[in-house]
Amino acid sequence: MKKKIISALLIAAMAVTMCIGCGSGKSDASGTDTKKEDSADKADAKETDSKGTVNTEDGLIGIALPAADHGWMAGCIYSAQEEVKELGLEEGSGYKIMTSDSVNGQANDIEELISLGCTSIVLLPHNDEVSVAAQKIVDAGINLIVFDRKVTGDYTAYLAGDNAGIGREGAKYLGDVLEGKGTIAVMSAPSVGSVSVERTEAFTSEMEKSYPDIKLIQVTADGFTQEAGLKMATDMLVANPEIDAVFSIDDEPSLGILKAVQEAGRSDIKYISGGGGAQSWYQKIQTEDAINCFTETYSPTMIADAIALAQKIQQGEEFEKDTILEPETVDSSNVAEFINADSPY
Repeated sequence: MKKKIISALLIAAMAVTMCIGCGSGKSDASGTDTKKEDSADKADAKETDSKGTVNTEDGLIGIALPAADHGWMAGCIYSAQEEVKELGLEEGSGYKIMTSDSVNGQANDIEELISLGCTSIVLLPHNDEVSVAAQKIVDAGINLIVFDRKVTGDYTAYLAGDNAGIGREGAKYLGDVLEGKGTIAVMSAPSVGSVSVERTEAFTSEMEKSYPDIKLIQVTADGFTQEAGLKMATDMLVANPEIDAVFSIDDEPSLGILKAVQEAGRSDIKYISGGGGAQSWYQKIQTEDAINCFTETYSPTMIADAIALAQKIQQGEEFEKDTILEPETVDSSNVAEFINADSPY
């Protein structure tokens, strides 16, 4: 009888132990659930205003950029790093910068920044294909500040330079110095998408409206590199024996265009434009005598404004949803003001 009572007690004790084990929350699966609850708590802790923007004094700002495949992008990364220092943000708690070399890589970066609990993300998208990943930022209740290139879908704020302004102001500059007469080669670079379209269309439109007697020659480059500019200009010079000026839509191909003109010994070309604000092109503007070089600013330092805007939004300050920064013409008369020996671009 005693043995039966002892056996019954042992069975009851085992049952109680199993129930306690099931509710302990110490297994790997339970650990994952705890993390999810923590993330949910963080999301609930975010305060949003009437515009749906997240307001917090010390939220994490994520910054997702393409890798530095050319000078302008290197300048963006450099300027972003300088701005977070200027704002006094600490890496890991105040900001996180991530770079990627592809659309898929940037989509993964966005996923990681969301999982880190960012309250704002500054995004310079590779191209419009990043739009799906960008929408996840908005869906997660995170402020999305898009810089330079647009995405399809919603966003909190957009900040960029004026691509059309580069074309328009470049046209005014060349139209005036040529006194409304002559021949201009107009560069386009279809591979860079809307940037090329906006700059060349605005240039052509302004020329047709204000300087109808100037002849325009269309030339195409493979991209925004010095090599692409050199190749384009070499073919252009062979096909066109008389050109007065070249409208280039970026400073880096402008370097290649200048080299091709000089190597060909062409004295007919008196003006070459640019776009961006590369220190290497500023040096040419400052030192070249035979050919007048100039540019319209589209500086990578603008990303500093986007990061500052992200912090401003987080702190509940008023802001414009769309901000376009006007270009400034830089030629030999004012280039000294733009020289920066520390800039990688």
